[in-house]
Amino acid sequence: MNSHEETATVPKSEPIKGHTTHSDNIDASREEERGSEYPKPFILGLVMVNLCIATFLVGLDQTIVATAAPKITKSFNALGDIAWWTSAYLLTSSTMQLAYGRLYTLFPTKHVYNTAIIVFAIGSLICTTAPKSVALIVGRAIAGCGAAGIFSGSVLILAASCPLEKRASYTGLLFMSLGISAIVGPFIGGALADRATWRWCFGINLPICAIIVLSTCLLVHTPADEKTRKMTWREKVEEFDLPGTILLTASLVCIILALQLGGSQYPWSSGRVVALFVVASVIFLVFLSMQIWLPKHRSFSSTIIGNRNVAIAATYSGFISGGMFVIITYLPIWFQAVKGANALRSGVMTAPLIIAFIVMPILSGALTQGLGYYNPAMILGATLSAIGAGLLGTLTTTSLSSRWIGFQVLYGLGAGAGVPPPMLVVQTVLTPNTIPMGVSLVNLTQMLWSSIVVAIAQTVFINKLEEGIFVALPGFDAKAISKSFAAQLDTIYSSEQLRAVLPAYSNAVTKTFFITTALSCAALLLMGGLQWKSMKAKTS
Repeated sequence: MNSHEETATVPKSEPIKGHTTHSDNIDASREEERGSEYPKPFILGLVMVNLCIATFLVGLDQTIVATAAPKITKSFNALGDIAWWTSAYLLTSSTMQLAYGRLYTLFPTKHVYNTAIIVFAIGSLICTTAPKSVALIVGRAIAGCGAAGIFSGSVLILAASCPLEKRASYTGLLFMSLGISAIVGPFIGGALADRATWRWCFGINLPICAIIVLSTCLLVHTPADEKTRKMTWREKVEEFDLPGTILLTASLVCIILALQLGGSQYPWSSGRVVALFVVASVIFLVFLSMQIWLPKHRSFSSTIIGNRNVAIAATYSGFISGGMFVIITYLPIWFQAVKGANALRSGVMTAPLIIAFIVMPILSGALTQGLGYYNPAMILGATLSAIGAGLLGTLTTTSLSSRWIGFQVLYGLGAGAGVPPPMLVVQTVLTPNTIPMGVSLVNLTQMLWSSIVVAIAQTVFINKLEEGIFVALPGFDAKAISKSFAAQLDTIYSSEQLRAVLPAYSNAVTKTFFITTALSCAALLLMGGLQWKSMKAKTS
């Protein structure tokens, strides 16, 4: 474990490529921050309310479609498009991260942020007025393009609104709003679809987006960096590295699309899935070649590439977030298959996890702010996540509510402590002009790892379920049953068969939780390489 080290004052100079401590320019950046004119507490409070509402909308759009899907299906008679109504949003919100990182680097944060909000609103408008399912999918994709820049923009606006040593608690508020949206999204979607129309699930975004844009214009001041302010549009286009950005984005689109389609709509051996992986690999190799042979047009500066703290923070974030998506995806399946809960009831039964996740970012943020180091919260988060997920993996058909509630709380506290700090790492170890790309890199890693890990978990679940059904009911068509929905098993099996296969369903689900345990343990091991950098302002 590295010893605690305070940042030393050094002259501004070009960082040495491959140098891992990255103490260059940090003190100068701190001086720049202390010289900034931060808003008064009341204005900062209004800014935070604005950012939390915007973050809430981004999270809401990920979950609100779930309970409204039956009504949408009835309107369009398009049962086969259900997955795309969510996938289109997630696909574009993932793959556009790096493009926004470049935009936030080259233009004033406020302008890029408002543009992202407007694009999100345009996508929501298309969804609200969609005459066909295809239009809804297009609208969801456009909304995702806007959503990609909203959360990273919120982090950057927060960075411009208060000094580094005070950001931990405010960052916790942003993640708390994401957690709340995960809870209320399905309920709001169901209520709007039943009491009004499913179109309001998207139309509700429009007036809120207008308020956010207006509030941002009035309350937020984020001037462009002195260097980028003097650049011409041609210089900014060259700096944007359009060829590299297009190649990397195309590669990400192919790989995320393959992960979403593989094992669900098509088998992993399908020609379409294999072709997507091959195309993704080829495009990425072309991108990599450009980075090596054309160093003047690198997508990532040596400041980011050569900083091990950024790499560790991004990887840690991917491990913790990926593991959390496995739990969130498969725990409701356990409640529905093993405990016989319906979809709504299973959502209520996962409330202990979500509530713990909402509360913990605030507590861990206060801890981080008090200590001045993010390392303790990250260590605590990985430890509690590993223990909580491991205990969830021990659940059986006879497990009492006291066990699955307690285990959820333990895991939720771990995830809540572990998810926010990587954003603080990049703000601490990078200079202001490289922070946008660092934040986007962390966001992208979170989303990419979540897609990869959920795909792995799906394969584990199906394989274990088929094995279990084959052992419990020899001769039964395990492959067909394993791909059916996990709820209302009493309509598929007789009472005697149900008693025999319930342990198979329980075992198949809980085995996926050990993936989260392994990822949390790996995240904990990564902490040995993360330096202890103080977030507190250095007094002289």
